[in-house]
Amino acid sequence: MSAPTDLPRLPSIALGPLSVSRLLVGGNPISGFSHQPGDRSAAMVAYFTAERIKQLWRRCESAGITGVVARADAFVMRMLLEYRGEGGQLHWIAQTAPEHRDLRQNAMAAQNAGAAAIYLHGGEADRMFESGDIDGLRQSVETLAGCGLPIGLASHVPEHHLRACDLGLPLDFHMVCLYNIAGYRGTSKPVTVERFEEEDRSAALRIVRQLPRPAVVYKIYAAGRLRPDEAYADVSAALRPCDGVCVGMFPPDSPDIVGENVRLAAAMGRESAVASAPR
Repeated sequence: MSAPTDLPRLPSIALGPLSVSRLLVGGNPISGFSHQPGDRSAAMVAYFTAERIKQLWRRCESAGITGVVARADAFVMRMLLEYRGEGGQLHWIAQTAPEHRDLRQNAMAAQNAGAAAIYLHGGEADRMFESGDIDGLRQSVETLAGCGLPIGLASHVPEHHLRACDLGLPLDFHMVCLYNIAGYRGTSKPVTVERFEEEDRSAALRIVRQLPRPAVVYKIYAAGRLRPDEAYADVSAALRPCDGVCVGMFPPDSPDIVGENVRLAAAMGRESAVASAPR
């Protein structure tokens, strides 16, 4: 992959004290989670050798992306160790890995591996909300807070983010999925059927504007079901300047996938800003 040229500069957002680019590269493709039927997940695993993962990250970095969102598991940590050993500088926003049943140990491992921020896995948060285990949810967030890193919470149900605010959970940011994907409640195993409903997307974007802290929205492409222009149109109109997007990138889909996303993310909000500017 050749390095992108003549790309616009990405604005920055703040996740607590951490400043990162408004566009973050996601980790699902490198971990083989396509959220698609058929053999697409297997194709991702086959494509993403260690060198290609580092190549993607280096290309993102050269394009002005300063953060990667990826699982706090041994595979990702090893890739980050190699990448940093070769001079890589992306900030790692760590997603807790639900297969590690001891959250404190998982968080400490992420911290020791150089995580710049950490957030509670969306399936875990949803499971606790839906089962009424609010004490467990609060304890999980407090456990993450003990790391001293900026902390967030993910959810596939946008109303859960509002409830987290009502509970006074000490969050620095929200990871907002644009779709309420069935399954993934407390497990890393994929489900047979995943539905991506338009009403989920519009509801999530409405709630983002109500959150008191920055939000990073993800699944903006509906896991590859939308074209780039479709993926960014409503997101661009809905997000506040403090909000960002996380996008998983699979280079076989487009030779300039990094540059395409940088251009679209850098343009987010420009039309609305021009329309609202004083004349």
